[in-house]
Amino acid sequence: MKQLLPRILPTSTITCCLIALLLSVVSCRKENALVPSDEDENYFVVKDNPNDPVDHAIYEFYNATGIAGFCNDTIHRKHVGNNEGQPKYTYITLSLSYTFYSKQSINFKPVSNKSRIPALLHLLKQEFLPGLPENFQIPSLFFVDSIWTLHPEQNIDIADGWTSFHGFNTVAISVKDVEAMNADEQRMYLSSLLAGLAERRLKRDAYQHLSRDFFSISRTAAKAMTSTDIYSGTPFVLLGIYTVPPAQNLGFMKYFKNAFAIWMGMPDPVAPPGESEDLRAFLTAAFYYTPQEFESINAGKTLILKKFNAIRDIALNAGFRLPG
Repeated sequence: MKQLLPRILPTSTITCCLIALLLSVVSCRKENALVPSDEDENYFVVKDNPNDPVDHAIYEFYNATGIAGFCNDTIHRKHVGNNEGQPKYTYITLSLSYTFYSKQSINFKPVSNKSRIPALLHLLKQEFLPGLPENFQIPSLFFVDSIWTLHPEQNIDIADGWTSFHGFNTVAISVKDVEAMNADEQRMYLSSLLAGLAERRLKRDAYQHLSRDFFSISRTAAKAMTSTDIYSGTPFVLLGIYTVPPAQNLGFMKYFKNAFAIWMGMPDPVAPPGESEDLRAFLTAAFYYTPQEFESINAGKTLILKKFNAIRDIALNAGFRLPG
């Protein structure tokens, strides 16, 4: 008599059956009713606080321009549920980075003296906003003490153009004591603020023009000294350049103390500027000086003058207003 053996199903078949059963159970389960979300809620609003002169000034600026200003990068807290009796929140924040994968590290210090903000807002309304192209959009303002990237904070001057930074959903503004400045100092501060926003606009919309007519001047001058890109942020010693040439010989306004070179204990820890640093310095000069003024100050500095004229042309074509 022939013996019948039990038929064993393959493991893959059993798995598929279990998945099908699970999906049928889930599909038959009654779903909760859909409720409207608040994804389109506008968090960039300012409420008036007449009892606080700073808050009131920020509100008046918002009321006049439509641009909200904040002193904290967390602008809203929303209750989203509870976990074992404890409330859970989500936070709406201002971000200076464009993506999670951004290679640029932006650092800032929170604003320490808010009493300086009303005078700053007056300068922004009267001089700063009119200097921008007509289609320039500012999502919000984030008031901070200082902004910096790869270079040590103490190595940055107003003329370097690092008083503003256009981030993902805000523009960071480094708050200075406007009331204590004379007219020339206010003009330099204003030029630096404009340079920060112009840098982002030009690198986004006119980078090919910048690369061909501006950055190429310093790159060409440096080829005789090193095969490494002069804008790489590498200290001179690591470039194989042991006698640091004058900055003007490479078409730069200045060199910067390099954080890596300082950490390594190098005797002369300086490096050429990166593209952003170089561009911001020349943009600040372009917003501050007329061509005649800049030429008289930098007579004989051929590469400096060539880059100044190039950045003026590019900025003017982008819609920025320059002196002269």
